[in-house]
Amino acid sequence: TWNDGDDSTSFSYPMYRDLAKTARVFSGLVAEFPFSVSLSAAGETERAAGELVSGNYFSVLGVGAAAGRTFSAGDDGVPGAHPVAMLSHAYWKRRFGGDAAIVGRTISVNGSPLTVVGIAADRYTGVQPGRPADIFVPMAMKPQMTPLRNGLDDPKDYWVQILGRLKPGFSRGAAESAVQAAYRPLLLALSPRMTGMDAAKRRQFESRRLFLLSGGHGRLPLQQGVGTPLLSIMGMVALVLLIACSNLAALLAARGAARQREYGIRLAIGASRYQLIRQSIVECLLFSLLGGTLGILVAMGTLHGLLSAFPPDADLRQVAAQVDPRVLAFAAIASLVSGLLFGAAPAVRAARLDPARTLQGGGRGTVSAGGDVLRFRRWLVTGQIALTVVLLVAAGLFVGTLRNLARVPLGLVPEHVIGFSVEPRLSGYSVERSAALARHLAEDLANLPGVRSATAAEVATLAGNTVSGNVTIDGFDPSAEESRHVGRNSVGPDYFATLGIPILAGRAFTWQDDAAAPKVALVNEEMARRFFPGRSPIGARIKLGRHDAAQPDVEIVGVTHNSKSSDVSEQDAPFVYLPYLQDANLGELTFYVRCQQDPNGLAPALRTAVKRIDPQLPIFDLKTLPDQISESLVTQRLVVLLSASFGALAALLAAIGIYGVLAFAVAQRRQEIGVRVALGADPASVRRLVLGEVGRFLAVGIAIGLPAAYVVGRGVQSILYGVGAANVGIFAAAAGLMAGVALAAGYPPARRASRVSAMEALRND
Repeated sequence: TWNDGDDSTSFSYPMYRDLAKTARVFSGLVAEFPFSVSLSAAGETERAAGELVSGNYFSVLGVGAAAGRTFSAGDDGVPGAHPVAMLSHAYWKRRFGGDAAIVGRTISVNGSPLTVVGIAADRYTGVQPGRPADIFVPMAMKPQMTPLRNGLDDPKDYWVQILGRLKPGFSRGAAESAVQAAYRPLLLALSPRMTGMDAAKRRQFESRRLFLLSGGHGRLPLQQGVGTPLLSIMGMVALVLLIACSNLAALLAARGAARQREYGIRLAIGASRYQLIRQSIVECLLFSLLGGTLGILVAMGTLHGLLSAFPPDADLRQVAAQVDPRVLAFAAIASLVSGLLFGAAPAVRAARLDPARTLQGGGRGTVSAGGDVLRFRRWLVTGQIALTVVLLVAAGLFVGTLRNLARVPLGLVPEHVIGFSVEPRLSGYSVERSAALARHLAEDLANLPGVRSATAAEVATLAGNTVSGNVTIDGFDPSAEESRHVGRNSVGPDYFATLGIPILAGRAFTWQDDAAAPKVALVNEEMARRFFPGRSPIGARIKLGRHDAAQPDVEIVGVTHNSKSSDVSEQDAPFVYLPYLQDANLGELTFYVRCQQDPNGLAPALRTAVKRIDPQLPIFDLKTLPDQISESLVTQRLVVLLSASFGALAALLAAIGIYGVLAFAVAQRRQEIGVRVALGADPASVRRLVLGEVGRFLAVGIAIGLPAAYVVGRGVQSILYGVGAANVGIFAAAAGLMAGVALAAGYPPARRASRVSAMEALRND
């Protein structure tokens, strides 16, 4: 099975053809498969992104040609018989300067000559946002485009992605039922060919269901992968907005209380209550729109900075939101709705005033209204504290996750290691030539000044890629329930020394472990522990794949320390290392060089070494191993940065709210404080009186916020690492930080209250 992030959407090509014939609910069913391209034209070779597509791809999707023509069913008939290609509009502009004469010319793609028959319509770059295609090639050319893997006729090889356009009049539910009716017989026919399944797994395979997903925005495996972090950030944005709106409501409530006499006069001279409500809401909307406009300006200034944290070739940079009309509309709607929701209550309160009582200046009506406003603002501040605690805990959880990921034992030593990748098979190399190139290049790199060792591997380390499969193990009970699925990588001599992976027993690979030598392998500690309990695996034999009756033919010659292979957050799992010189399908190679100095300074020499062997062999992903690890954690770092920023902003807003409430309370209780001072209260006791109210805010807010934070922590548990949703240290730190912020915000009003003069406070205005 091949997949680009969502293995539930992979099918075999024979399955696609059968569904296209039998599923009558579609006006067209298309197949696509992304692949890497080594494209040569005008004497220059570069790496590009390709997409193998069925002949009806452009017609079903409704994509035309900016120049030339699109593919037709005739271009996707006999395998290898139609060497044609289309270029994306963006790639045509970038690579060929928009020269229309390229249509009809021949270019070399993965060593095969293809005739360019058209340029795709402007702004169309494929079906997956974040993975733009540079060139489109008919599916029938797959044997030439992917020389290591044909798959056009193998019903057990799942790699095709399928999209379909429903016929008019079919709902998704009805279409799904019809597709399932066509899918079921295909599974039953394929089932006898699926070896290695017990009865339960076979029943599960035969009962598989098809589900139709909306394709209106293309295929979205990348977006699904980052969905939880983005939703978490959006939730934090909503909480900050809620805190800001509660501050706005408190401000308007206090402003309304201060303007009661004005409102009373206006009502007395004939103003309608509707006019007062309208005025208050218009004022609130003015605040909201000004704030929304300022927010857009800040967003425009910071978006570029946030995206610059990602490497230039990161998928997320291709789909990142821009400040376009849709974003502006969202911001405008959010601002208007916030203003209406939180400005309506103070407006209605102002409109309910009794003019007669209000005009009794300093009378009971005014005091009562001020008391109501104060109680309202106290509840708002308590809510702000609770929401801020939630945000601080969330930020603490993400910070803890990033700290834990940065401290994870990798099982290797990334410092002073630089790597780059080549894919010689896409430049027409045979397996034998690829192996010779790998040895020649590794030896040349090892002889560069300042280089301690050099090696290569088929799967890049800590780059997010995995290769795995079942394994047959000599002496392991084939009827055992335990999974025999293991990860694997094909590596060269000096791989473990270059990456700093200790060999615990046995030996490493040498140049003598080539295609003519007996097959050998190294396994990691976890595989030795799981499949060879109580005995040494050295000398035991294994076989790749699940072949219960087959004789294992690969001898284990060493055991290595557990190390991370795909990403830093993966758990220790069984892993097999094989010599790439014994790989009959040797393909992409990533070379690693350990040097004595700063590895970045070695980059030009590495490019020169490759060009010296083959000037037309493009290299890619040239970066140090620490940079590779750092890039793999860029999403977590961005989430930490944003969550910490939102937590700090929430704390600032809460501090403003606390200060405002206490300042208002001190003003309302000025006479009471004056009486206390006249009766002998000292400044310290007055400060304690005011700060005691802060303590009540804190107690209630934290009591509400911590349980809510636990619920939030459970919701984001899937993106945390080594941090529980109920981390006592983080909860205590959040509560302590909130207490410090609240006391700091409450001290100025308390200090002001302690300086109240009894004579001035008791003087009748």
